[in-house]
Amino acid sequence: MALLCVRQPPQRLRSSLQHACFARNSICTSSLVPAVGQPARLVFSAHDSIFGQPLWRPQSRSARRCSWAAQAAWGDDIEWKKAKISESTLAATGIQKVILDIGSGADSHTKPGQFVQVKVDGGKPGFYAIASPPDSNNQGVIELLVKNQGETAEALCSKSSGAEVEASPVMGKGFQVDKAPADKFPTVVIFATGTGISPIRSLIEADTLDVKHRKDVRLYYGTFSDDKTAYLDQVPSWEAQGISVKHVYSDNGQGYVQDAFEKDGLTDGSQACAVLVGQKEMCMAVTDLLVSKGVDKDKILLNF
Repeated sequence: MALLCVRQPPQRLRSSLQHACFARNSICTSSLVPAVGQPARLVFSAHDSIFGQPLWRPQSRSARRCSWAAQAAWGDDIEWKKAKISESTLAATGIQKVILDIGSGADSHTKPGQFVQVKVDGGKPGFYAIASPPDSNNQGVIELLVKNQGETAEALCSKSSGAEVEASPVMGKGFQVDKAPADKFPTVVIFATGTGISPIRSLIEADTLDVKHRKDVRLYYGTFSDDKTAYLDQVPSWEAQGISVKHVYSDNGQGYVQDAFEKDGLTDGSQACAVLVGQKEMCMAVTDLLVSKGVDKDKILLNF
C-alpha cells in the first residue's frame, strides 16, 4: 500500500478524487477528500485501478520520495462530444432507461461491461455501464440504466427525448470472458444487484458467455422488489437461452444474492467462473464464498 499526499489540490483534481472514490466504491472515503487548499491523504495500492485504468503511476523510481501523478483518464483528458438522448423512459421505480446517440464515440464499444461518462449542462460527469450489446453495425446508439439519485443522474433523468448532453468515448476493459472458455468452465454464476444488471444485460444479449455450450449458467439478480427490477420483461428470453434466473427480493425476507447462492451450492468450483456487478459489500461476500467453494479468484470477472 502507499500513501498519497496532495498539497492544495485544485478543484479539478478534487473532482477527480471524488469520482475515483465513487467509482471504486470506497477506495477512499469522502472524508479523505479535502476542501480546496487543504492536503489530501489517500491510502491505495500501486496496482489499484478504476475500470481498468491505473489510478496513479510513479514518476521516478529512484527518487527518495516517490512522486505520483494522477492518471485522470476519466477527467480532464477526455475528449467530450455532444450526444443526443433518443429516448428516455421509466425502466422501473426510480430507474430510467436512457437511449443515447453518441455517434462515433461508440467505435470503442467492443466488449460487454464497458462504460461511458456523461455530463449534463456542464456539470460533473457520471459513470454509466452500457446495457446494450456492442453493435457490429456501429450505429452509435447505446442504452443506459440510470438510478435517479445524485446530482448528475437526476439531471440526466430529467432530460427528455431530443435533449443534448456530453459523453466520453466508450471506456473500460469490459468482462474478460476469454479467461473462462466454455469447454473448460461449464458452470457460470452471475451476480447483479440493482442497476448492476446493465452490463449483465449487455453480456447476455451479446452471447459472449456462449451459454449453449455450458451446462450450468445462473443469474442471481438482487433488487428490493419486482417494481424496482429493471428488465423484468426480458427474463423469459434470457431463460430461453438457457440461463437460470433467480430473483432475490430483499423486501420479503429472501436475503441477498449470496444467501441464495449458498443455498443452491456448487458442484465443482474448479470448473466454474463467475461474473459480479454490484455493491462492494456484495462483491466481497460473494468472492469469499466462491473462493471457499474452489473457484479460482482469477476466474471471478469484474468489469473494472
